[in-house]
Amino acid sequence: MVLELVKWEYKVVPIKTQIRIDHFQADQKPVMEDVQNDLNALGSEGWELISIQDITLPDDRMFTVAYLKKPKH
Repeated sequence: MVLELVKWEYKVVPIKTQIRIDHFQADQKPVMEDVQNDLNALGSEGWELISIQDITLPDDRMFTVAYLKKPKH
């Protein structure tokens, strides 16, 4: 019996997590723009989300990246 090792392809993408709260309209909830749609689109291409990471730059700007993988053909 011969086992073939799975080879993986990886992708790192920025996630648009623009959350807004209008302090003048306290009854409104924060809005997260298109994150679910973006991840669903990547999933339909065969990518599997394996991790996310919030990154802070030296100038205190923050962003989020997603790490994805799929079997390499």
